[in-house]
Amino acid sequence: MSARGLFPIVSAVVGLILLTGDSAFAHLRDYLVSQPYYTARKGEWEVELWNDFNMRDADDDGTYNSRHQVELEYGVTDHWQLAYYEVYKWDRTNDFERDMFKIETKYRFFESGELPVDIALYGEYKNPNGRQDRRGDEVEGKLILSKDIGSWNFVSNLIAEREISAHDFWKFEYTVGGSYPLNSRVRLGVELKESLGDTDAFGIRRKDHKVQLVPGICVTLHPHLRLLFGPAIGLTKAADDLQLRSIMEVEF
Repeated sequence: MSARGLFPIVSAVVGLILLTGDSAFAHLRDYLVSQPYYTARKGEWEVELWNDFNMRDADDDGTYNSRHQVELEYGVTDHWQLAYYEVYKWDRTNDFERDMFKIETKYRFFESGELPVDIALYGEYKNPNGRQDRRGDEVEGKLILSKDIGSWNFVSNLIAEREISAHDFWKFEYTVGGSYPLNSRVRLGVELKESLGDTDAFGIRRKDHKVQLVPGICVTLHPHLRLLFGPAIGLTKAADDLQLRSIMEVEF
């Protein structure tokens, strides 16, 4: 099924959610690039629609491209969730086409606040273009750390990824962020994301690393519906000059 076919279905799901009562709901996403600590509850479904508009060189519109992601999450238990992603991309050369599918699993330990720092583990398998050649596939792991201090939440992701190839190195990056509620519906946040190179050339603050500053805003439109949006601003030459991201998250 193409992305054009999926969006009407998701829109219908959103409409059904808005017609339901305000029953208890899980903690929705607060961040644009950091994977959150929380998982869907047992038996709960979540849908996320991601849209990225990327400006590799803001002065050259020939470098602009976009990526669109549809994610379906399911709570296997109160602490373990599985997810499936379909990713599509657009640029002036290839127009609109399927980019990859991804499969995710995430497990969080204990309930929030039971440990000095909340800990979760995340794993992801990526299949670019749905190819059968496994040498192009990728795996990614994340250690998720989260901490609530008063009304503030702080989060960090420590990330390692590599292609499924005997000759490929592990690549590393991290994110750190914090968010604060303005009121019961609006939350502001800011994140930093940096690539750290691979096992052959690892380091912090290297000139060839991608570093992005990501301010964002989260708006709860309904107890089961949240919208996040904001820019990712490139701080190094290796990073895109600007990326505009929006995420719509629905649970049911």
